[in-house]
Amino acid sequence: MTAAFDRAALLATFDEVFADMRNTDVRPVPHFEDIAKPDRRVHRILYLPIEVKAREFVSKSLIAREAIAQNFNVIMGASWVLNAWAPYLPSGVVLFKSTNSIDARSMGQWVQSGHMTGVLDEEVFGIDCTPDFLKATMHPHAAAYADLVCAQGQSYADVFPFPANVRVTGNPRTLTYKPPQGDDILVCLQSGNINHAAIKEYGFAHVVRAVLTLSAGPMNSPLGQAWANIFRQSIEYECDALPLVRDTIEALGAAFPDRTIRVRPHPIENADTWAFGRSNIVLETAGGITDVLGKSSVAVFVSGCTTGLDALLAGVPAVRLGRGGHGISARMHTEVNSADDAVEAVRRAEKWDGSIKSHFAPVDVMTPLRELYKQHQADSEIKFSHNVSYTPQVHQLQKFPETPLEEVARFVGSPAEQVAWNTWFF
Repeated sequence: MTAAFDRAALLATFDEVFADMRNTDVRPVPHFEDIAKPDRRVHRILYLPIEVKAREFVSKSLIAREAIAQNFNVIMGASWVLNAWAPYLPSGVVLFKSTNSIDARSMGQWVQSGHMTGVLDEEVFGIDCTPDFLKATMHPHAAAYADLVCAQGQSYADVFPFPANVRVTGNPRTLTYKPPQGDDILVCLQSGNINHAAIKEYGFAHVVRAVLTLSAGPMNSPLGQAWANIFRQSIEYECDALPLVRDTIEALGAAFPDRTIRVRPHPIENADTWAFGRSNIVLETAGGITDVLGKSSVAVFVSGCTTGLDALLAGVPAVRLGRGGHGISARMHTEVNSADDAVEAVRRAEKWDGSIKSHFAPVDVMTPLRELYKQHQADSEIKFSHNVSYTPQVHQLQKFPETPLEEVARFVGSPAEQVAWNTWFF
């Protein structure tokens, strides 16, 4: 069905890269207290950077729609464009989507350029957060640079590990799901680390090094070790889950010959790795998770994967393969541990009736963003220049495919002007 993933070889490569980085990673250990922010005054402008279109575009469009209704100017688009452009943009409020080391550096550039910053961490959307997990995955400087931390639920706010301005705002991503219309069976893969698209061009060692570099601290520090442990465990988990995923896909194809089995890789995966021997098993790479859930009457996912949460929010019955993982979906839906049991669970298509209220609050992101602007309102005139050019790299195009202006205007509900690659002004 697919090329084999050699668990031992992958882990050996990880260990080799990690050992090298423990000797060569000389970054200082960061602390929340390192950061001193200048006084800033900002205009009524909201900047909405997007990295992965499939998971962020629709929810950011909802924020843009609300901001425009509150008389904000909005610039929404590719995070790489906006980060490069930040020093030349009129001061405003920018909403970041993660708290890793890359965004920590970018947040610093925005702050030093006179902007106020908020963060709504999309990387923890489906994660069952603990203090240890957040400390291992969050850069202290990102928390320090953030003038506002938007917590998607009280459980996240309760374990936030730094003395920041935390407000419970919900996450508009929870509002982007549509009732299912189809009868397909969706199988969501969880192999983005072991089948990363960059492996084909650069090799697995390159991916390991790139991911380890996202750590808040150097590899020879407790922060670096904690981050490396999470990454190594993810590699092991994906390798261990793969046989059950493979067998389940084949079993579903045989058991339901008159239904389409849609296999959806993670957006960062190399889809070319996957091939199937039955005509009713198809690879689904277009659109976001909400699109493919809309075609499905049942979903099958690996325990801990965010797609188990996605299925719940879309009202789609789901089947959980195995147990474990960092996601809240590890406690959701019907658990199975064999392909035959997965087929029978799909036949039953039972809906889970548990609660996720502690993880997600009602959505109101604009109130604290508007308050942040009002507390730091500028008196000067807005001077905005559209003169910017950007040539995307291959991996950026994969994360954020070319998006027509008409699509943007339709989702936001306002006329848009394209000002750079995949970047728009409202």
